[in-house]
Amino acid sequence: MKRIVTLLLAAGLVMGAASMSQATDIKVKGMWDFTFEYATNLRKGADVDNFHAKQRLRTQVDFIASENLKGVVFFEMGDTNWGKKSEGGQMGTDGKIVEVRYSYIDWVIPETDVKVRMGLQPWKLPNFVVAEHNVIGGPADAAGITLSYDFNENFGLTAFWMRPANDNGSDVAVTRNISDTLDLFGFTVPMQFDGFKVTPWFMGAVIGRDSMGNTTSTTSYVKNDLMPIGAMPALSRNHHGHGLWAGATAEMTLFDPFRLALDLNYGNVNLNEINNGMDLKRDGWLIEGVAEYKLDYMTPGLIFWYASGDDDDPYNGSERMPTLHGSSWMTTYGFDGNYAISTTAAINRTLVGTWGIGLQLKDISFIDDLKSTLRVVYMQGTNDKEMAPIALMSSGVGLGERNGLYLTEEDNAIEVNFDTQYKIYKNLTLITEIGYVHLNLDDGTWGSAYVDSIRKNNYRAALNLRYSF
Repeated sequence: MKRIVTLLLAAGLVMGAASMSQATDIKVKGMWDFTFEYATNLRKGADVDNFHAKQRLRTQVDFIASENLKGVVFFEMGDTNWGKKSEGGQMGTDGKIVEVRYSYIDWVIPETDVKVRMGLQPWKLPNFVVAEHNVIGGPADAAGITLSYDFNENFGLTAFWMRPANDNGSDVAVTRNISDTLDLFGFTVPMQFDGFKVTPWFMGAVIGRDSMGNTTSTTSYVKNDLMPIGAMPALSRNHHGHGLWAGATAEMTLFDPFRLALDLNYGNVNLNEINNGMDLKRDGWLIEGVAEYKLDYMTPGLIFWYASGDDDDPYNGSERMPTLHGSSWMTTYGFDGNYAISTTAAINRTLVGTWGIGLQLKDISFIDDLKSTLRVVYMQGTNDKEMAPIALMSSGVGLGERNGLYLTEEDNAIEVNFDTQYKIYKNLTLITEIGYVHLNLDDGTWGSAYVDSIRKNNYRAALNLRYSF
């Protein structure tokens, strides 16, 4: 009898597992990227390779229970530099870089139309000018909760709470962290009408002192992105920081094929402390836009931006807009708009502290499955030249946000991009990117020693192959 009961229980478990597997639809998608790239290094004599051969595999698995509930996990294997042992690229070694970039569930609150996304998720602020945002783009991977609701076909609301940093710093003077959390909260209000859409947004931040790493650290991204140039992240234990950002992005296609898009951003961060005589606050703004006209075989357009820069007083805080995980795709070499896993951002990852204007011919196509973009851009710094000595004394000589250059009003650059995509098969795309940056730093501002250490003419050529499945 016991054997019969055991067999019946086992059969029930098998049948239950089978019914669960049938109730959950599993979908897999992803991409393999292979990149072969040659790029000159901005800094002469830097001990880095000019040529890279890399690969990366990204795989997303959706576990779909119904239209109201699904789970998503996103794996990334790589970047793997060919031949590099620590990344599993050397002969005889196995790949060791497997990351979980996203792990979240999407669900709808019962009896409502409120959508919830909970967990480690891709996240960025809205931008209609280019694909990424200067404050938070990339997209950033962050853990948190997002709530979305559409009131009707014209109005919606998305609210979020994200925790990008917690328990990552340790003060050498104590055995526990007192304020090591960085929390972000805010909302976006997407509005869409015939030929026009606009999305205002707001984001606030509560910045724990230890969320910037320990007191001796000078390499935290928070130092570069939220603090004035040259400031150290060592704050007194009695102070927390706060920040706020607000903006709106808009796109008009009412007079199609003419398209106009604008992105307005403002940010303020105050860490409530005077450090080495410097007020640890940043307050600045940025506007960027594109105007283009779609023709049969190409889309000519004008791109432009202007971002506030530091004044001549290093002790009154910074007048540049603070960022967190910013990314600008305005160009594909000087900034962060590269395809796949190439090395770019020769000038900076964001437009902060610069202005620029350029002409582009986008989606040039006279042959099926082949399109190209030609872009020529002039850019210049908006920071006062009196800030150059502070930048030279800071960690990473002359660096701005996320290891980019700090450009003054006396410095300028010209960038040329020619990028092409060709679909070999439906799921296999060949991409080439050719870039040139001519950098002109002012000798009188920076001094000849620093100027001579920076390469004036910079070149990049990359070949990317992407298999999507």
